[in-house]
Amino acid sequence: MAGVRPLPPEAMVWGRVAGGTWGIERLMDAFDARGMKATFFVSTLEELHHGAEHVRLICSAILSRGHDAQVHLHPNWWKGDFARKRLTDYSLAEQTELVGLAKEAYRRACGAEPLAHRAGGLLMNADTLAALEANGIPLDASGVGKSEIRNPKSEIPLRLPNAPRRLGPVIEVPVATFAQLPFVTLRRHFDPNADSLAELKLVVDRAVAGGVAAVCLLMHSFSLLGRNREGTDFWPAEAECRKLERFLDYVRGRDDVEAVTFSEFARRIEARPELLDGPELEATAGVVRTWQRSCDHFRTGWKSKAFALGLPLGLAALAALVIGAVWWLTS
Repeated sequence: MAGVRPLPPEAMVWGRVAGGTWGIERLMDAFDARGMKATFFVSTLEELHHGAEHVRLICSAILSRGHDAQVHLHPNWWKGDFARKRLTDYSLAEQTELVGLAKEAYRRACGAEPLAHRAGGLLMNADTLAALEANGIPLDASGVGKSEIRNPKSEIPLRLPNAPRRLGPVIEVPVATFAQLPFVTLRRHFDPNADSLAELKLVVDRAVAGGVAAVCLLMHSFSLLGRNREGTDFWPAEAECRKLERFLDYVRGRDDVEAVTFSEFARRIEARPELLDGPELEATAGVVRTWQRSCDHFRTGWKSKAFALGLPLGLAALAALVIGAVWWLTS
């Protein structure tokens, strides 16, 4: 969406720009080339605006290549209310109905029952878990590790884990996160668009070292695209594509890491439920990695600019202060 205006699927889903394909097909190419399969959470309620054939074609493209399709729920497609985007703004009854509608659309497009759900914008609450239970969907991937979700019936927030856990009747597989700096609460999603290659590798390294069962990588169909603020112009983000490919090469090169889909993960959990009892991910990027990423993302926002410039300026000021103090003490 661009505000309350739907953006074109030809760009946002298929990435057909500049004479090439930079959407879901390009992502599948990257995974297939390395013998990996991915889960694509499909926004099935888009059929209410773009038509059922739109969703069927997406699911067919994914499933025909052996990848996994699950349910992605953006509630703003319901009743054409494009301004009401957050699932957490809906009551339990509304969420239950919405999940049911998204599930039915998935059945029509995929001819199967969904196993997993992801809420649009990673916005979920305790009612979301109840709605999933009511609709028989056993896995959720809407949470963000180390974040809090509010229970509409209680003031006490639920602290989400940073690794797969059972939350009542639903297994939560949160998007993994890591701390940027020691003793600072700022965290980043495990996401190729948000992170540097060094940070992506860090998450894998720390997960393996800590014995974490699984970490969940976040991407979008438009992860390999750039676009202007208005969503009227799109172009290939070739640097993002190269970063993803280098990260997948890194994962493939390790014999202690395996890339699996949510469908496969569900089978592993059923066979080995003790995987849900393991440790959580604890990882901190540190000053050097954070500064490197700020330099890489220098043009993307004021925070990156501030840290990229502020760190060397701060170190220079500290060095000048030390030199001045030494000169004063020795003169």
